Order: sequence, then C-alpha cells, then structure tokens
Amino acid sequence: MPQGFDLGNIERKMKPIKINFLAKMLLSRSNRRLFKTKAFSLTQRLKESRKILICMPANMNSLTITKDLLSTLAEIFKGKAISVFLPILKTEGYLPSPAGYNVIYPHKEDLKIFSIPKKSLIQRLSEHQFDISLDLDLEDSFFNSYLCLKCKIPLRLGARGKRSFPFYNVQLAIYKDKPSLSETYQGLVNVLRNLVNES
Repeated sequence: MPQGFDLGNIERKMKPIKINFLAKMLLSRSNRRLFKTKAFSLTQRLKESRKILICMPANMNSLTITKDLLSTLAEIFKGKAISVFLPILKTEGYLPSPAGYNVIYPHKEDLKIFSIPKKSLIQRLSEHQFDISLDLDLEDSFFNSYLCLKCKIPLRLGARGKRSFPFYNVQLAIYKDKPSLSETYQGLVNVLRNLVNES
C-alpha cells in the first residue's frame, strides 16, 4: 500500500449503493415480463468465456470476506481477464489495482434517483463485453443483478433467491444457515470451482 494510505478513512467514507425498495419491486416485475429465456450450454459458455465481471457485495461484512476470496476466484478463472465491480461509492483505493484484476468504481453521477444505474454506467460496463458476471451479493440488494442484466452479459451467476429470475440465468444454491458468513461464501466458491472444473 502507498505511504500515507489510510484504509480506515476510506471505509468510513464508503456508501453502499442499494436500489430503493419500491423501485426494486417495479423494475423486477417489468423485467420479468419483458425477459425471454434462451437455452444455452453452461459447460460451453464457461469454457469459451474470456472476460469475467465479479460484482462485490454492498454489505461491509460481506465485502471484507469476499475481498479475501478474490485471489481464490482469480485461480478458478485462471487465464481469463477479470474485472471487479464495487457497488459502493467513494471506494477508490480500497482494492489494490496490481492484483491481477481491473477494478471498476461507480460514482454518484452514474446513478439516477433511487440509486438506479444511469445509461452511462451501463454503457461503460457494456463496452468491456463481459462473457460472465458473478454476483457475490447474498443480501439481494438488487443493484448488481439489475446492472448485469441491463449490460446484456450472456452468463449471469448469482445466489438463488426470491428475485433471481430473470436477473441470473444460472442460480447457485447457497445455504445461508451455515454457522458463519465466511463458510457460506466458501460454499459458494466450492460450487463455482466444481462448475468451472466440469467445463
């Protein structure tokens, strides 16, 4: 870390992005009606993918755990270009940039009312032409899943939940009743590792 770098100060200023509850309900319903399912081979998609977007959770406890898992995820997706998206404002410098992945930080001007992503943010992410998105948010804050759907990322992985469809076209069964949050995330990583190894 650079000299004079104050991680604690960054963490105090960080503001999680969560779409307003009513806006979440409306966007969820409208996207369900408009979405058309398409059949695809998961094995083939995983094998052919080149660019991965890992969406971090907006919850600070979960963020701390998943930050430590990034090196493991980089191993799982070895040989692929990895970008990490932080759904939190004022996070510049929170993740080390020379760690084998590109970090994408949103800004206040990227958001509309109720914290809905603007077209400019959707366009910025779409330009990367990601093949896969992996949403590590287990609390259904909705921002990541909505953004990845709007970016038209072909393979969208996330934890199974009430509003999983159509936002994730591959839903991972995660048992949230494990003794600790870190064990829940370790379970997700194991499921993911098995999926990628089978492809």
